[in-house]
This record gives sequence, C-alpha cells and structure tokens, in this order.
Amino acid sequence: MINNLRHNYLWLISALETYGLAAYFIKTHSTGNFTPPPNSVLDMLDDPPFIFLLGVVGTVTLVYSLWNVQHFHYKTIMTASLTFVWLLFLCGFAIHDQMRGVLLSIPSMYSFFTLFRIVLTVILKG
Repeated sequence: MINNLRHNYLWLISALETYGLAAYFIKTHSTGNFTPPPNSVLDMLDDPPFIFLLGVVGTVTLVYSLWNVQHFHYKTIMTASLTFVWLLFLCGFAIHDQMRGVLLSIPSMYSFFTLFRIVLTVILKG
C-alpha cells in the first residue's frame, strides 16, 4: 500500500481536496454562514445529493490511490468523475460570483486550480 501511495500521491491529494470541499459545504450550511440566493446554481449544489456525490467521488479516488485498481477501466472512470465534479462546482462558483458582481472568489479560484492540476496530472502521468 505504501508503494501505491508513492505512485498515486496526487490522487490521494485529489481525494482529500474533494472531501474538503464536501466538508466546506457541510460546515457552512450547518453553521448558517452561507446563504446563496434562492433559485441559483449554488443553492442547488448545496443540497445533500451533490454533497453525497462529492463523498462518493472522493471515496472512489481514495480507493484508487490506496490500492491502484487496474480492472474495469477504473482509472478512466475515476478521473472522468473527478473532473466532472470539480468542473460542476467551478461553474457553480463562477456563476454565483457573476450574480454577486464579484470577478473571482476564493472558492472559484480553488476549484479552478484543483481542476487544472487534475487535468495536468492526467495529461502528464497518463
């Protein structure tokens, strides 16, 4: 397992970042600090099914980083779902920023750089 972690450490970081995004939404929603405008994209992404989707994708990525699964095109499915989730939340943050009149916020920049690193990892490491 240690050899797999050395080989897949970037996927471990991606799994932890995905869990971190889910924890961010859970924390801000439960403390009441985050109130997106009603009927907005981010209001929809704050719902429990999308937070559950973050947890599932984070778990799939964590399983790959720990055990290096090579069956059933696991890596392709994992990278596609990870890219989809981060792109979905990047679009949600960007639309929320535009509705508020802000050019870029910290969550949208974080989502962009995380998505950029995931795509770069796929291209460079294969």
